[in-house]
Amino acid sequence: MNKTYYAKIEGIYCDHCRRTISSFIKKADSDAAVKISGNIAKIKSSVLNESAIVQAVEKAGYQTKEAWIFQNFNKWKAFQILEILSIAFVILALRFLLKKLIGYDILNVIPVIDSKASLPALFIAGFLTSFHCIGMCGAINIAVSKSGRTSLLYNTGRLLCYTLVGGIAGALGKTLAVNQTVLGFLVLLLSFFMLAFGLSMAGIFSIPLKHLPHGFQKLRTSSAFAAGFLNGFMPCTPLVTMQLYAVSTASFVQGALSMLMFGFGTLPMMAGLAMFQNLFARKRIFFQKILAAFVILLGFAMTLRGLTGLGFVSQSSAHQLKNWKVAEISEDGKSQKIEIQLSYDGYENFAVKKGIPVEFVINAEEDYITGCNNRVISRDFNFDTTLTAGRNNINFLPQKKGTYIYSCWMYMLKNKIYVYED
Repeated sequence: MNKTYYAKIEGIYCDHCRRTISSFIKKADSDAAVKISGNIAKIKSSVLNESAIVQAVEKAGYQTKEAWIFQNFNKWKAFQILEILSIAFVILALRFLLKKLIGYDILNVIPVIDSKASLPALFIAGFLTSFHCIGMCGAINIAVSKSGRTSLLYNTGRLLCYTLVGGIAGALGKTLAVNQTVLGFLVLLLSFFMLAFGLSMAGIFSIPLKHLPHGFQKLRTSSAFAAGFLNGFMPCTPLVTMQLYAVSTASFVQGALSMLMFGFGTLPMMAGLAMFQNLFARKRIFFQKILAAFVILLGFAMTLRGLTGLGFVSQSSAHQLKNWKVAEISEDGKSQKIEIQLSYDGYENFAVKKGIPVEFVINAEEDYITGCNNRVISRDFNFDTTLTAGRNNINFLPQKKGTYIYSCWMYMLKNKIYVYED
């Protein structure tokens, strides 16, 4: 009697991997039916058991364990989800603990990239933001970098794309500016891909490559250069920041050099990530689980950012006024003023009175201005202000009671404005 097994297999990156595994399983049982989707093998056999499946997979050069093999699909799926949720909880706990220890969220400290930046400064900015790059595209880097040669091809493709895009951006100048709605849509679209990719890495959900655009089907070991080149089009915070800097240079050469230096800065971490994976191959499944959980968490966060950019996360129910920092109304009742202090973690929540013009002052110390919080926007109150060191004045008129969102330009840092009335 045939039994059905669901086995999670570590090390699958392409169709060749799947064919190799299938052939070794069939060597153990020529009548076995094998279907591999993502990194999950569905095996129907009247001969094989869990131990025999492990031996066949290991002979093929891949990894699995009896603990990763289930006959009940729902039980296996629950195991996978619980495992990823546990890792995600640990990541969130560590981030919370680190924030408590140092007083701010280190992931929000993105260096400022402006028109005064020198090429060495751009290299340093690239290195500091490469930690962000690992969360965004580290999984692709690992998938294609199975050797020093493929790692070199991947990063060469990535740097070439950065350079070309920087040159084009510099040549076109301000015509490449992205408005809030388009940026929100791009962030939301990317978040869906990140969630799907993270769930696929975790083995919870499989991405059928045949249904993806042709370009994405080439993200395989044999196309490391193409994968790296396509990676350069990801609309993530550091890349968008650098592209806007390239625009400000109004020069093909300067724009290209700027993004090339930024790309060189990301190389130590990105290349090191692949080397670390290759040197510690036995721990690859452990790192993959951590990266999957991180990508899923980042995907959820980016979904909220995209919805904020499109205006879906905005007005909400009112709160008690005593819980808010309240704007001071002038003696004649014709204006109100609120001052806040800029921090790495963004801005502050505050309350203003309906129908009275607001003078909103953000006091910004130069050391606390980052590439993320240096531009503050609000769809509801129609302001978009780039912050400089010192006092930054923003004026708006609240006309409707409610709670509204204002944020940084990439919607990572969000705070609230509560509009009350008598």
